[in-house]
Amino acid sequence: MIRTEEYIGLEGFNNFGTPMKIIAARKKSDIDVQFLDEHGYIWRHNMYRNFIKGEIKNPYDKSICGIGYLGDGDYVCWKNGKHTEEYVVWKNMIVRCYYEKEKELHPTYFEACSVCNEWLCFQNFAKWYNKNKYSVRGRLHLDKDILYPECKEYNPDSCLLVPQRINMLFVAHSPNRYGLPEGISKTATGYGVSYQGKSYGVGKNLFEACEKYKKIKEKVIKEIANEYKEIMPDIVYDALLSYKVTINNVA
Repeated sequence: MIRTEEYIGLEGFNNFGTPMKIIAARKKSDIDVQFLDEHGYIWRHNMYRNFIKGEIKNPYDKSICGIGYLGDGDYVCWKNGKHTEEYVVWKNMIVRCYYEKEKELHPTYFEACSVCNEWLCFQNFAKWYNKNKYSVRGRLHLDKDILYPECKEYNPDSCLLVPQRINMLFVAHSPNRYGLPEGISKTATGYGVSYQGKSYGVGKNLFEACEKYKKIKEKVIKEIANEYKEIMPDIVYDALLSYKVTINNVA
């Protein structure tokens, strides 16, 4: 059996393959381990058996979809026996963009959208989330399309937190079975227009029908935004009022 002081200097790898070294040992069940990567994180008061098994976690290991990592800071993943709100939103963002099994569920996101380097670290995202969140009935959703409809990257400059009800207005749809934009259908006299289950007449041609649809959708967005005016930040409210529906984002 080796003496406690002989643990110091021992090197190994955790289960993610990150090299680590024991830098202090008070007893077998109380050691300090430093990870030998660019961050040099020190996990204090761990156990030698965890070191041997590789079960000491490095907060900088890319544990989420091989690209996202927790980082070292004040924001936690778990609280009161469940994942924190900001962690759930962060992980879902990473999963939509990078988790192979989500490819069929989120074809418009997987490998088509990305997360900026800053937000690959949970601590950075959680700081932004808590700075921008506000109280609302139901959940807040992370949206990257309202400010910049063509945006393909989640980042702090393009994203907003919006009520779930509002976010559903911007869910992307594929063309319908006739190859027409959502809400547009061919009729005997032109192209029918409908939104949220309600009919809004017929356009003589596809362009006219799309113009009619866009005006209707923009009107609905403004009406719902005004319902939340007193609780949502100005940047969110102003973005909704100025949002312009285009052929590319008709949904």
